[in-house]
This record gives sequence, structure tokens and C-alpha cells, in this order.
Amino acid sequence: MKGIILMPYVTKAAALVLTLMLANSMASALPRFASRTGAKCQACHVNPSGGGMRQTFGVNYGRDELPVPTWSEELGMEDFSTKISDVVSIGADFRTLFYYQQTAGSNSNAFWQMQGDIYLNLRIARKVSMYLDKGLYNGFEVFGLLNILPGNGFVKVGKFVPNYGTKLDDHRAFVREKLGFSPELGRPERTGAEIGFAPEPLVLTTGVFNAEDGFGFAPNNKALLGRIDFIQKLGEDVRLGLAGNVLWQEKTSGLKTTLLGGLGSISYKRLTVTGEVDLIKKDSVGRKVDGLALYAEANVVLTQGVDLKFGYDFYDPDTDVKSGSQSRYTVGVEFFPLSGVEVRPLYRINSEDPVNTKNNEFHLLVHFYL
Repeated sequence: MKGIILMPYVTKAAALVLTLMLANSMASALPRFASRTGAKCQACHVNPSGGGMRQTFGVNYGRDELPVPTWSEELGMEDFSTKISDVVSIGADFRTLFYYQQTAGSNSNAFWQMQGDIYLNLRIARKVSMYLDKGLYNGFEVFGLLNILPGNGFVKVGKFVPNYGTKLDDHRAFVREKLGFSPELGRPERTGAEIGFAPEPLVLTTGVFNAEDGFGFAPNNKALLGRIDFIQKLGEDVRLGLAGNVLWQEKTSGLKTTLLGGLGSISYKRLTVTGEVDLIKKDSVGRKVDGLALYAEANVVLTQGVDLKFGYDFYDPDTDVKSGSQSRYTVGVEFFPLSGVEVRPLYRINSEDPVNTKNNEFHLLVHFYL
């Protein structure tokens, strides 16, 4: 019975992602940048999973390919580098958000310091480094990285966010928040290890972590990760990316959770489309619940420095129940006036089932990055 009820949601999710990915012109995210360039995450970032501190290629892409050319050239710095020495490199991401939200009573608005991360990478040998990402709040990532395995492989050991799903800078995206990867709801970092291999055109990753981390203590329960990524240039202007993901964990409370995810991206000239669909299977003391989360995003480069952005989020906590789902529709612009500066105005329409409340939002994000 559950499979029959679930089918409409799976069909809806698959159809939406397929429609977006096969659209006439195609596109790139933060994962869109990987889709546009055809580069793997580790080409732009120190962390092989993506996100955080940028490699030289990522720094140059952010300074040369994203901003308005004339403005950036006038205020640019010659021979800019994030390397302090052959051993030490630094980076940073600061995001400040102003939001305005409709409410049934009086409307609300506020400024919020969404992110304040400082990155430090210490290169202690030719293929060995120590990495630290310290956030504004309590979160941090710290790990040792050994790029020593065949097939461009690596070993990563420490405390970090497991390589599951799409790395987004929107902490409230359902595919991050509802799956437990949003810092707003606690600490998404886990202590453990990941091993990866990157023979062209694939990236294979597996990992084992504590299912939950305490301060100075962690129970015996473990989480297991598996992931495969594929990115390929299909033509002069077309790049396709596909990925499959699984994360299994059992917590001391007895809750067993299995996340099954599919990801995709396609880029064609000025358009990039990315998407993710996740099945959330929870088993707690014999009670099984299946949820569904979906994210899709399309970005169109109007001109260098200006991207038009469309997004869709969907979440259903229990596919056996006909009501209770949430949807969000987002439209906005990403504007890169100068190297290291982004301004992102967005309007978001929120929709709930069965009772749709008055809670649409306007966001204005200012992002400084190094």
C-alpha cells in the first residue's frame, strides 16, 4: 500500500527534475559552477566534497569569471593570492541576510549574520594537509587530508559534514534542513573518515562516521556513506553531471534512518539546471515512515556578473499521509559587482498543504568571499 501511495510523489519528483534537466538550454550551483566548468569539486575546493576554502582554480574563477569585468578590473588587485606561504593558505565566507516575511499579524523583518567562516589550510607535505573551517557560531570542520591514493584518490580523517547531497549555501533548503545537514538545527558535522577515488569521469566516495557526536563522548553507533558522481562533457557547450548517494545510520534512541538520494546537473551555454531528490526512510521501534525531499534550481547568465535564478523546494514528511507537504518557489538575481562580492535579492513563495498560511518572504543577501 505504501509503495502505491508513494508512486505519485516519486513520479512528480522524477518528472520535474527530468523536465528541468532536458530543458532547451541547460545550466550550473555552487554545484552549478562545477556543471558550467566541467570541473570536479576538488578542482575548486580544498575539501574533495566541495564547499569551504577554494583552491587556486576556484579563487581565479571567482575573481575572473563571476564579477562584472570592467568594475572588477578597476578595483582589482594584481597578483592576488590566498597563499600566505608555500605552507599556509587562508579563505573566508561572510554572508549577511536581510529578510522580510509576511505574517498573519504584523509582518516581520530582521538582519541575520547567516555565515562567518574562516578557513585555514596547512600543507605539511606535498600531498598531505591539515584543514580547519571555523564558523561564526559553534560549528567547525577539522580534518587531515591525504591525496595519496591511486586514481586521484584521497583519505580524509577528522570531523566534517559527510559527503551527502548538494552543497548549498541556503541552510533552509529542504534537502539540507530536513535531512539533518543544516547548522540551524544543530551540528551536522560528524567525526569519522572518508575515502575517495576520482578516475575520469567518476568520483567514488565511501565513509564511516559516528551516528551522533557528543562533546568528548560518542556512542558506538555508526553511520555509513556511499556515493558515486559522474560528470562528462557531451558537446562543445553541454556538460552533464549525475550522482547517487546513500547514508545509513542508527542512533542510540533506536531510530534508524536511511537516506537515498539522486542528483543531477546539466549545463548548456548560459543555462544551468541542477536537481536533487531524496527518499527519507525512518524506522523507530517498528514504526516506519517514508518522507520525500526535492530541490531544483535553474540559473541563466544574463551577462557576466548577473545570473537570473529560479528555485523549487518540496518536502513531504510522510508519504502515507495525503496532506502535510510544503513547497517553496523562488525567483531572484545573483549579482557579482566586484571580485569577492555578491548581492542576491530573492522573493520566495511558501505553500503548505492543507492550510496555506500567509508567509511569503523577501531576502537580500550580501556575500563577501575570499
